[in-house]
Formats: sequence, C-alpha cells, structure tokens
Amino acid sequence: MKILELISFIEARVDGVYYPNRFPREAVDECISVKLTGGFPPSQWTGKKQPSFQILVRGKAAGDAACEDKAYELYGALCNLREVTIGNDSVVIIRATNSEPLFIGYDDNDRPQYSLNFDCVVRP
Repeated sequence: MKILELISFIEARVDGVYYPNRFPREAVDECISVKLTGGFPPSQWTGKKQPSFQILVRGKAAGDAACEDKAYELYGALCNLREVTIGNDSVVIIRATNSEPLFIGYDDNDRPQYSLNFDCVVRP
C-alpha cells in the first residue's frame, strides 16, 4: 500500500485538504495528514499483511468543534470498512485501534489536532 493510494482512497470518502506524512509549513489551517506507521510483519505462511496508518486532523484556531466533527467523519467512514481495494491491495478490513478519535492538543498556532489510528488486513 502506497501513501498516495491510501490518501486517494480516504479522500474519495471524506472531503478535505490532504498531505502525505506531515503538515507542510504552507498548509492551510484546516487539513489532514496521513502517514503509514508500520503495522505487523507479513505472515510467513500465508503472506497476509497488516499495515497500519495514522490520520492527523488539524483545525483552525478556535475551530475546535469543526475539527472534532471532521475527525469523527473520518472515523465513521473508515472504521470496520470491509472488502475494499486500495491501489492494488485487496483489503479485508480496516480497524480502528482506538474507540474514538484522540484529541492530542493544540499546535504552536493554537490549532486543535486529533489523531486517528487504524490497521488493516490485506490479502496476499
């Protein structure tokens, strides 16, 4: 699974301004960053993979409610999603690793941020 394929897949379900791996300096206030975070080793017997990824949602200063809403929209769109294709990968399930989006505080410009963490099961 490649990062730009994953972003395209997510963006098709939830509108937003997306960036791979980090928020660039010139990024708009309200944006989303997606990065692959490793996951588990492939099965030596079946070839099944279990990659994981993190989504960071950033809002504008004093935009706490809108930022939280976007985080929950992403969570609802991806949590326990089954039998989808991301790039060339056949994904059995996307699972959230937390019960809800995590508020991780404010950045240096007082913009709220949420973290969503997922893992996947990918067919060989």
